[in-house]
Amino acid sequence: SDGAERAAANCSLADAPGGAVPTVDVSPFVDPEHYDDAARAACGRAWDAAMRDVGFARVAGHGVPPEIVADLREGAARFFARPPAEKVQYDHGPYGNPLGGYTGAGVEAVARSRDGHGSDAGGADETAPPDVVESFVFKPDEATKPKPQELDVPGRAYHAALLKVLAVLHAVTASALSLPEDFFAPFYAPSPDAHLRLSFYPPFPTDSKAIRYGEHTDYTGYTILAQDDSDIGEVGGGGLEVLAKGGEWLAVVPEKDTFVVNIGDLYEIWTNGRWRSTVHRVARPAPGSGAALNARLSIPFFTGPKGDALIEVLPTCVDATTPARYAPVTAGEHLRRKLGISNAN
Repeated sequence: SDGAERAAANCSLADAPGGAVPTVDVSPFVDPEHYDDAARAACGRAWDAAMRDVGFARVAGHGVPPEIVADLREGAARFFARPPAEKVQYDHGPYGNPLGGYTGAGVEAVARSRDGHGSDAGGADETAPPDVVESFVFKPDEATKPKPQELDVPGRAYHAALLKVLAVLHAVTASALSLPEDFFAPFYAPSPDAHLRLSFYPPFPTDSKAIRYGEHTDYTGYTILAQDDSDIGEVGGGGLEVLAKGGEWLAVVPEKDTFVVNIGDLYEIWTNGRWRSTVHRVARPAPGSGAALNARLSIPFFTGPKGDALIEVLPTCVDATTPARYAPVTAGEHLRRKLGISNAN
């Protein structure tokens, strides 16, 4: 059919120029009345291939208006330009605390959270230096603490829009793994454990031995990232890099009006290792380079099941010759352990 042909073209795994991360157009799930079941099946197969081969994909056709992203970027730039004494008023505790808020540079050392998940099955670097990043975690339903005025309205709009993208990704995932379309809904009801984080990387000190954000896997479900468009897409260029199965680092090239999506550890458990939570980092830019002299802003939207959801290997990912390789764990237990390790202070 027409829809299936369009989807086959949209959902191909052609790399963007110079990039290692494939692009998958999820329009068959965003705009279902214009596509048929064959189109959605093609999209699911493309997603499965991307998650098997890379663990990352650019998502096009997601339906989020560009101004939703632009408005939050503008508000975030204004917030992080505030004097430190103003920003610290929004510090409500260690990174990962239930109130969200501001975290200053040097508080996290995310490379210490490695625990065997990921395509390289690597362990923690317990001496990793703190990361050179400031962050603000925006929680729209947290009402006890005031939010910065420049983040309040755009943060709520962005959070709501990304929840819709997450629902689409769950439907795509169910197709990819031969599950009922609403399979993941109970794990996320009544609402996902979603964290909107604004990550600000200041100009990089010339004498620093740290990197902007250490190598790690993400902790729970999907991360939906609005990448900084200024990333030059070169290894060592100060932007997002992923660790390929062959052991080499590959830079992620920004692509207009897409989100970069990757899986966290819980999908590795769910799929029995069929999908691996890919190791990634934000690199140290070359001293004196444009990337070192300029700030960087990325917007990850971390998502995961509700805290008491039990995560165990899916029935479609085991058979007589492939038994379950991962022990069951609750989503909250896994997240708390990883966050506790990654706080450097």
